[in-house]
Amino acid sequence: MTNAMEEQMIAKTQGYLNANQMPQAKTTADELAEVDPKDAIVWYLKGKVHYSAGEYDEALAALSKAASIQNDHPDIWLVMGYTLIAQRRYAEAQQPLEYVKAIRPNGVEATCALGILSAILGDGAKAKQFVGEALSLDKGGACAMLESMQKQFIADSPAIEAGTKELVKNLLEKARVGK
Repeated sequence: MTNAMEEQMIAKTQGYLNANQMPQAKTTADELAEVDPKDAIVWYLKGKVHYSAGEYDEALAALSKAASIQNDHPDIWLVMGYTLIAQRRYAEAQQPLEYVKAIRPNGVEATCALGILSAILGDGAKAKQFVGEALSLDKGGACAMLESMQKQFIADSPAIEAGTKELVKNLLEKARVGK
């Protein structure tokens, strides 16, 4: 298959993912992996599709494959960090997120995720520092990420202590009003 055709399939998969059409996204991601199993971006996209579908073991397997092909791509490590948080493997999530933050110091995604992770790990001061930094980088983006992560990983999780839930809720409220 030509590179142009692969790029078209990647765009198609991303479109399905953006439209939350998971069955179609999975199908095209699987096809891509068969067509070019040595392309890290193909495996990254497949991991991202599985992550978005809530299939975290599959996501981690695909992202690990992507990292084995190209271990310096920050997007791979960012989604891997999110996946490890989703799996409640908090201590393991820190390293990939710190790597992304080092590569992209002005990136709101890793900074915000490190804030949430710090809260989960019980380090309120570090959580406030990261969230404050994320807000200064991109208030709208940081607020959207905080809301999403709070809903996805914190609010209804029986594994998260009430004090941590309250800390994240307060961080989010302060972020919304700009304090």
